Amino acid sequence: MSVPATAFGDLPSVKAMGTGRAGIVVGFDTEFTTVDGARVIDSYQFAVPDPLDPSTMVEVVILPPLGSSARISLHTALWAVVTAAELWRSPLVSDEVGPRGVHRAAFWTDDWEERREALAKLRVPIVLACHYGSASLTTFRTGGQSRELDSLVRLTSAAGGLVTLLPFRSQRGNENGRWWQSLSVTVRDTMSQAPAGKKSLAVLGEACGVEKLDVPDDWISRMTDYRREHLLAFLEYGVNDAVIVVEYLARLWGGGVVPPITLSGGAAAALVDSGSAYLGASSPAEFRRKFAGLVDEDEGVEAVEEGDRLSFYAKRGRNPLDGAAAQLSSAFARAYHGGLNSCPMPGYYPIPTVDIDARNAYPTAMALVRDLDWEAGAIEDVAHERSLTLDDVPSSTTPFVGFVSFEFPVDVLHPCLPIVADGTLIYPRTSEGVAGTWVCGPELWLALVLGAKVHCQIGYLGRILKLGGEPSLSLRHGVKQLIDDRNAAKALYGKGSLEEQTLKTGVNSVYGKTAQDVAEQRSWDARAQEMDNVGGSAVSSPYHAATTTSLVRAQLLATMNQLAGRGRNVYSVTTDGFITDATVDEVAALDLYGLESVLGDARIALTGDPGIWEAKDAQNDLVNVTTRGNVSLDLGGVCAHNGLKPPKGIVPDSIEDREMLLASVVTREGRVPNGYTRFPSFQELSRTEDRKDFLPSRVERSVSMDYDLKRRPVMSSMSPEMVPLPDGSPEEMATFVTEPWERIEDCLRARQIAREMAQTGCLRTVAEWRNWDVRYTHGKGRRIVTPQRAVLMSIVMAHRQGIATIPTLADRSMSIADRLAWLAEWGLGTVSRGDWDNARRPERAAQMLPIDVLAPYLDRMAAMASGDHPTDADRLPY
Repeated sequence: MSVPATAFGDLPSVKAMGTGRAGIVVGFDTEFTTVDGARVIDSYQFAVPDPLDPSTMVEVVILPPLGSSARISLHTALWAVVTAAELWRSPLVSDEVGPRGVHRAAFWTDDWEERREALAKLRVPIVLACHYGSASLTTFRTGGQSRELDSLVRLTSAAGGLVTLLPFRSQRGNENGRWWQSLSVTVRDTMSQAPAGKKSLAVLGEACGVEKLDVPDDWISRMTDYRREHLLAFLEYGVNDAVIVVEYLARLWGGGVVPPITLSGGAAAALVDSGSAYLGASSPAEFRRKFAGLVDEDEGVEAVEEGDRLSFYAKRGRNPLDGAAAQLSSAFARAYHGGLNSCPMPGYYPIPTVDIDARNAYPTAMALVRDLDWEAGAIEDVAHERSLTLDDVPSSTTPFVGFVSFEFPVDVLHPCLPIVADGTLIYPRTSEGVAGTWVCGPELWLALVLGAKVHCQIGYLGRILKLGGEPSLSLRHGVKQLIDDRNAAKALYGKGSLEEQTLKTGVNSVYGKTAQDVAEQRSWDARAQEMDNVGGSAVSSPYHAATTTSLVRAQLLATMNQLAGRGRNVYSVTTDGFITDATVDEVAALDLYGLESVLGDARIALTGDPGIWEAKDAQNDLVNVTTRGNVSLDLGGVCAHNGLKPPKGIVPDSIEDREMLLASVVTREGRVPNGYTRFPSFQELSRTEDRKDFLPSRVERSVSMDYDLKRRPVMSSMSPEMVPLPDGSPEEMATFVTEPWERIEDCLRARQIAREMAQTGCLRTVAEWRNWDVRYTHGKGRRIVTPQRAVLMSIVMAHRQGIATIPTLADRSMSIADRLAWLAEWGLGTVSRGDWDNARRPERAAQMLPIDVLAPYLDRMAAMASGDHPTDADRLPY
């Protein structure tokens, strides 16, 4: 066993990322052969440091009868390791435990729960660590004995691996109940512990100095035969993978230490640690209070009705500090949107272009987010039913959030206020036809700079927390600590080393942890056997997450508008970068309406370098198909598949991959056939009924590679460019510029027509696009078939989104059923409980009719005291 360096573990971020708890780390892997659609388990292999001499690795292999379908239970396997490696001698195990376990006299009582708890204290604490647990952890027997442990329902899928959030117990007595074996099992998966792009076991082995072994010829698909004919080589190959797991985790966190659940979870813990020191918080609970305005359920005021609580804190048993914290968190959660992804110029461009990225876009933006003073009352001011000016949002970092309607000047090529519609972000020129949209300060500031008319239905200015007279910037402090430690790791171990890449992943994952479950995310809860919200992380904060991503979008949108004003083109934009015909120097010279200096200051604070841009890929040819779909035949150029999966054996980004992608999209006459092999999901692997084994299946599907119409094609600009295929033959591809849609309704109708056309053809040639244009131009617009229903649902949305307050609907002394019955009395129809619950979802804002359309009824409802009922005089014909 190698001896890991200790300097990495001494870095402040790494100390905070790790748990520091001692545990017996047991590496685990299996070998199996698929025969007639079923898995035959050839071996279970384990590796664990000797408990009394950690420099020695004990290797244990359990062999089921050759070629049989026999499987072993998890408890039996682990206790075999306990006895073979003498883990009962570990200092972490009570002296009363021996190779047979513990005698009943040491813990027995007549009370079942008491003796269960007493036995738990006499456990062997095992950290079962594997690589890609979906394959290995599903090999244990889960049926058979009446009380046999089903370990799969104790697991959770996280960051590509299977893990436990908390240890689970496994206790078993012998035949006469005299000797008992007690285990505490924590599961970790190196898929969740590896940096992005470095998750293969071979790469992990290289990082920790243990070379992964290979199986010669085609034996890998015939491991039963390999075991029969080459047993020693089989044993060496199998157990070596388990050794890699142990050595890798020891290299990261130290030998005999329980790893964090995931790298990103560790990064969140590091942020709590540094943030607590920065904010003067003495505990994680105090940090949550100061950072996100959250307290434990039994501490907070009952500021939020049960059905209105945001899942990110409700799932964790927390509440907003007070009513202002609840209102502000809810508003920012509605204004939280994903990355900016668009294809402004579809077509073929045989010219030099470059893919330019914003340097560490999200960490840089996080370093600009000012903390709010939750304890002093987080709302500084309220804007209601009035136009906004730059006095309301004077800077890109103003902590403002509002529900607004808007209109941009016709010469603004890239409007910057998003509306969530059809499952994506659309940036129309006006909000005409809908009530409006929830947006944050950075994009509101940019909209006002670009000359947009912005009307605020309701908006909130956050109260900034001051430390030493200056705005508090806890995220800047935490991100800088991670960056400093990454640089230290780079100096100690080299650029690209495991240690440096681990901290790079930590830096890049912190933003995602602030956003965890802010936009409600659901996952499979194996123990409850149902889908449930994932809940927030230790640093989830709608304010910090929404403002961060708004800053990144504002940076890109400001850049795109200024480049357009200088005669330069942006062909594609994806989250934190874009493809352009401008040079990096030209982009770096842009002032971004003042945003460049703000971002530069953040870069200086984090790294000492003010540069905010860097070149990524460059190419001399660009086939730009749709959002996240473009390719160049230059090996250093872009290659984004938009969901098309390369065939097995094709190396991603290789010339073969590029040629295949280009030919697929340029010669298509309809949807592109793209079947692939999939393995069962965690839900399918862990459900108690109709459980699947880890076996591949074939998915036959086809993918539309048509332009997604987030922007309107300018038909007069369309030209039939001929794209040379790898074999030299040309194929036509319509090439054109786009402009923002005037209204969301126009965009949705255009996308629906395109979807209908994709059922029998595609939109690739100019003729096909002209056919689409005829249908769009001369087709009928949307009609509201049941206007009363549309008005009623829009009123419910307005109330549930916090845009209007209707006293009866806000009366928490009434049941939801009574409130819905009151709504029915207005003669507009009925609202179900599901309608009520869904009306608060952020994407529903795009379906809300304009407020002036709702006013005849909305004004009456808002003016009516709770407990009063509408009469015929209140009901209006619609």
